[in-house]
Amino acid sequence: MRLWKGFLVTALMMMLMAVSPVAFGVAAADDPATVLQRFTDARNSGDVAGAIALLADTVRFVEGPSCSPDSPCIGPAAVRPFLEQSIPLHIVLTAVGPPQMSGATVRQRFEVRGDPFGPAGIGRFVGNATVEVRDGKIVSYINIPDTSDAQTARYLASPPPPQSTPPAQSTPSAPPRTGGGGEASFIHHLGDG
Repeated sequence: MRLWKGFLVTALMMMLMAVSPVAFGVAAADDPATVLQRFTDARNSGDVAGAIALLADTVRFVEGPSCSPDSPCIGPAAVRPFLEQSIPLHIVLTAVGPPQMSGATVRQRFEVRGDPFGPAGIGRFVGNATVEVRDGKIVSYINIPDTSDAQTARYLASPPPPQSTPPAQSTPSAPPRTGGGGEASFIHHLGDG
């Protein structure tokens, strides 16, 4: 009898192991933390098309100069110029700590490094992102500066650097979005997109 139970347990474990990679692989691809990581990896590598492919058609996007809390970018076409602008500025986001999951929502703290922060004498900027994912697509992305972080607060309080080139012109399909809100100083530092 004992041998029989051992055999059943072993057989059951082998069946679960054979089926689990497929079932868990599909679930993992749509997992909010995984989708956010893929989006972050794509934008950090300059793959705008890859990042845009992870956005829902009606995505509400809030981050930085062009997509402020008062005037979020709605839809991938409105987000594209913001992502394209970050490439020559060498903007790179690095997750700080593990993501916090709650259903379809993931919260992630990011360190943001790039060219705009050097003139202010800081090495990085910190933001707290809240991202909602449905069916493997980001439907809401809100990354707000963490003003409790000393370097972020110093950056936001510093005067904006002089612009060496005029701001990029908007296109009818993706007008730049500017606004005040809690990150007005951040917007002035990086320009109007």
